[in-house]
Amino acid sequence: MKRIRKYFGIITTALALTTVAAAESEIQNVSQLVAADAVLLQNVDARTVKQGDTVKARLTESVHIAGDTKLPHNTLLIGHIDEVQPSGNDGISRVVLTFDRAQLVNGQQITIKSTIVGVYPDGTDENDLMHPSLNPDLKVYQEPSSRHGYALSSNVADSSSGTLSANGKDVHLKKQTELVFALAPVAGATFASAGK
Repeated sequence: MKRIRKYFGIITTALALTTVAAAESEIQNVSQLVAADAVLLQNVDARTVKQGDTVKARLTESVHIAGDTKLPHNTLLIGHIDEVQPSGNDGISRVVLTFDRAQLVNGQQITIKSTIVGVYPDGTDENDLMHPSLNPDLKVYQEPSSRHGYALSSNVADSSSGTLSANGKDVHLKKQTELVFALAPVAGATFASAGK
């Protein structure tokens, strides 16, 4: 029995180290993190979305994520729902999102690492969008605001883009919700056709 526990401990440690190394190597160079503003292109409601559902946002400005890699205005950020938990009986609701691809207007796609660093209701003044100082250790916790009531937690080192939660109600992001991202290229990522 001790032997099994010993091997289990070794395997668990190895998996944890592998996961951390993969997350760290996923970004080519953390100094390449750039802030980007986008708008959500559909409603995300904890009562109706399912794990694996596609989510999309559109960049509202052009950004350069690495050297000559430009993501122009109107580039789509494409992702999926990793996890969803409706509030049920006024409990806690959660939606975990990952945006992992950028699709240019011409259809070309590139794999990206994205972290949501801000969530704001549609119509928020551009000057009120917070852009934190980007660094490899960045962890964000955005308190629920009176305008939308959802908390955001994210970490640049995590594989997901962020977790939205609400206490006593379902997370419901409306179409055109404004998102602020920290974006970076993924090591070895190249442009591909949208169909591939």
